[in-house]
Amino acid sequence: MKKFILLALLVISFVTAAQESVLLRLNYNKGDNYITSIKLEQSMGIQGEMSMTMLMNSNVNSVDDKLIKLESKVESIAMNMNQGGMVMDYDSNKSIEELDQMGQMMKSQFDPILKATIYNSVDRYGNVLEVKVEPTLPGVEQFTGSQNSINFPEEEVSIGSSWVYEADNQGMKINTKYTVTNIADGMIFLDLSGDVSGMGAGSINGKSTVEISSGIQTNATIEMTVSSQGIEMSIVTTSTMKKV
Repeated sequence: MKKFILLALLVISFVTAAQESVLLRLNYNKGDNYITSIKLEQSMGIQGEMSMTMLMNSNVNSVDDKLIKLESKVESIAMNMNQGGMVMDYDSNKSIEELDQMGQMMKSQFDPILKATIYNSVDRYGNVLEVKVEPTLPGVEQFTGSQNSINFPEEEVSIGSSWVYEADNQGMKINTKYTVTNIADGMIFLDLSGDVSGMGAGSINGKSTVEISSGIQTNATIEMTVSSQGIEMSIVTTSTMKKV
């Protein structure tokens, strides 16, 4: 009899867990501070490869029922590139004396980014509504505007739920499908898949973990494979975000 009772309890607990549903929203508080770390690795076969890491500090300036305003600064950038046999290496933590000639040239390009302030306005669903950079730097909003972002559905989700987000970035259309694989310990775990079209054609896959209480994407790994003009390109992005 005890075995049957135990089995029944296990079944009940399993069904309860399987039916658990959560509403995903960004729940930042004014004054919160977050550190985002992003590592990007790009490979183009014999054309070359590139690796870049970036650290960004974001402060929550204001919060209301619909809108969250963030103020961010890029704290550090490191890049290593090998293209056509030419090696380029840059690290913002190094002094100009520690950089070679190519690194010094890259420093002149990255210094304005490190000195700039990025203002983001996002809604509770994670949609980036506005990006402003001061002083104005063309293209930087594409570089930093959606760092570590994820877009949430209107309805509650449970294990097995999925939703699709469509984005158009400078002529490249990206369709991403998020599927809930697990909900445990205050976290929701997602599988990502999708396709790329427009300027290039390809696919997306990856994994993501979101903290339910705040809606922040604590970590994510996304691989995008794109073919354009006969060149096959693989881009792997790994990101983490934490409150400090």
